[in-house]
Amino acid sequence: MGKLVDFVSYLMYKVHNVQFRNVSEMNASDTRMTDQSAPRYAVIESQLADAIERGTLPARTVLMEGAISKLFGTSRTPVRVALNRLCDRGLLLRFEGRGFVVRGDNAGKPIRASLTHAMLGLSEEDAADPAPVTSQRIAQDFETVLVHALPFGRFGVNEQAMADHYNVSRTVVRELLSRLQDRGLINKNRRSHWIIGPLTAREVAQYFAIRSKLEPLALEESAPRLPASDIKAMWGRLQHALDLGGDLSSDKLDELERDMHANLLAASNNGHLLRMVRQSQLALVVNRVFASFIGTAPFSNSLREHAIVLEFIMRGAFQMAANALEEHLRLAARRTRQRLMTLSVFPEPEFPRYLVKRTP
Repeated sequence: MGKLVDFVSYLMYKVHNVQFRNVSEMNASDTRMTDQSAPRYAVIESQLADAIERGTLPARTVLMEGAISKLFGTSRTPVRVALNRLCDRGLLLRFEGRGFVVRGDNAGKPIRASLTHAMLGLSEEDAADPAPVTSQRIAQDFETVLVHALPFGRFGVNEQAMADHYNVSRTVVRELLSRLQDRGLINKNRRSHWIIGPLTAREVAQYFAIRSKLEPLALEESAPRLPASDIKAMWGRLQHALDLGGDLSSDKLDELERDMHANLLAASNNGHLLRMVRQSQLALVVNRVFASFIGTAPFSNSLREHAIVLEFIMRGAFQMAANALEEHLRLAARRTRQRLMTLSVFPEPEFPRYLVKRTP
């Protein structure tokens, strides 16, 4: 398991600066148009990847969000996510800061062709509804939209417009909104209107202040109860990531975050504590949005902080592990606030009509 860090190393690690590292090679998506549970962005990603593989989207073809969203009959948000995932997989390259080009001969000139349904392997029926409507797909698609909206201000959710958008009843919409309210992702104002955002730097600091107290407490209760095999598996995943030098997919980084902030805490027998922990983790969405815009995700410093926590747990030093987790959250709070400020320089994305911008 490598050389164990001692407490001196832990104290020295507090002074590490924030560093950013690009993420590449997103794990390939196996989603197909027939997968009824797939979120819309995954369907679009799969369809574009197939078109590139077949050659109907030739190398060096320029791809822009607006044109693709029209062909798929969707908003730009799932298209943006799909394009960024394809770029992470190496199938696309960034082009002039806004669009993408299909990877190919770098010496070739970009091809600014008018995209057609046939080039993407679509029929007009596919474009009208790229994936069959299911409650799971609605939930995944809506959460993707919600996550991308949070850093850009306050929005109201129009139930009827949302029901029309997904072609479902308002009862289905209300059930979904209620579930997300339980998770703290959406709230009702005094007039019983559904409101999301804004996620401000102040709120990020407040969420992390709560997390820095609750998560170490949950860790102290949970870690002694976790099977050694679970800890070993987490350590193996983390060491593999560190060996790659940060060259990871977003999915892999999400898995490592779940290990540290969910799986390590899950054995606590205090259900109320775990529920409050989950509700205080809303600020984690900043990293997901940041990655979709910049193509980056949590960095090597964060993973090394994870290693410190796990090494103390493997030594049976659970109090020290809790202290290390608290310090990790303090450093993560600063990084997250910086990422949130970086997002403020980007233009506001185009969101579905069921999201209505509200003044503070």
